[in-house]
Amino acid sequence: MATMMRCGVHAVRGGAARRRRGGAVDARAGAEASSATTTSSFGAVDGMSAETCEGLKRALAEDLTHLFDAKGIDAALYASDVSFTDPLTKYDSFAGYKFNIDMLREVFKPTYTMHDIYQTGPWEISTRWTMVMGLPAFPFMWKPTLTFTGLSIMGIDPETTKVKTHVDTWDSIENQKHLSPEGVAEVLKQIFDFSQTPALETPGYTVMKKFADYEVRKYDSYLVAETGPGVDVREMKDGAPTKMDPQAAGQSFNSLAGYIFGKANEGGAKMEMTTPVFTNSGRMQFVLSKDKYESVDKLPASTSAAVELKEESGGMFIAKKFSGIATDEAANDVEKQLRKFAARDGLQTSGPAALAQYNDPFTNPLLRRNEIIIPVSNFEM
Repeated sequence: MATMMRCGVHAVRGGAARRRRGGAVDARAGAEASSATTTSSFGAVDGMSAETCEGLKRALAEDLTHLFDAKGIDAALYASDVSFTDPLTKYDSFAGYKFNIDMLREVFKPTYTMHDIYQTGPWEISTRWTMVMGLPAFPFMWKPTLTFTGLSIMGIDPETTKVKTHVDTWDSIENQKHLSPEGVAEVLKQIFDFSQTPALETPGYTVMKKFADYEVRKYDSYLVAETGPGVDVREMKDGAPTKMDPQAAGQSFNSLAGYIFGKANEGGAKMEMTTPVFTNSGRMQFVLSKDKYESVDKLPASTSAAVELKEESGGMFIAKKFSGIATDEAANDVEKQLRKFAARDGLQTSGPAALAQYNDPFTNPLLRRNEIIIPVSNFEM
């Protein structure tokens, strides 16, 4: 994903898309407050020149690509007494700052994605990012994944043009203070999420924002074999629950299984298992390996009139996870919640919901990963 870089002080953007979401205060508002503090602390009011701003953004954007790799960050860009604060940690020197980064790299193996970098104050540059971390297999045998999205607000020393302060905020919490109970609870909630995602190929996506209630994801395109009807999770009307037809769902599943197991495709090719199984507007979909087949025209042709091969274009979706057995009632309840969150936060849904089921029927219902996803048309960072 290309990183945007802009100079000139940027105010809160996006109107309704910037409101408080799922208990998370817009971190951009925090950046504006920090800007006033930064300017006062350093005694400079004129602000950095456009040339200085562009140079710093280029340098920091490049430097942060090495945040968790062997090269690491460049000490020359940071003051020796740089202070760092996030909802869990706090350091007051570059040595402590680097220690925290090295610890995260060695223990959690993070993946860091920067989405944007821009000026938010006279001597302040901010970045918007996503970070995904794993935990050691022992004692965390259920292999939880921790995902955070947020804002890094970096105060620049006008005399040295080095980073003097660095404050991280998370989208999933409101209280951003160091060791806030909310921050601790958010980490524990993610650690003790016991839902299991099979180690199979799945459509790629990036979590753009993770809130307390739901996620906003950008999906890559992916290949599917599709048939129907399956579990219908269309947008509900008049609050009436959508009916599930187990017999039709079973027929759809068997048709798709025949295709991927070689009984209903040209050449009898047996394909690798993938996840999840999608049901959307009365249609059921099995994901097909894009790593292997790349495009629809490279897939083995279907010999069943009931199975259609297609490419889903991906795009922006909101998603909410739930465990247990994905009954019609449970799926409809989660869809109701997700649409309520979207309306609250000014997000415009642009299509029917889909149910994603990641596990086989033999998985303990308490460990199952199910999701409702809905496309949105007006999301802004």
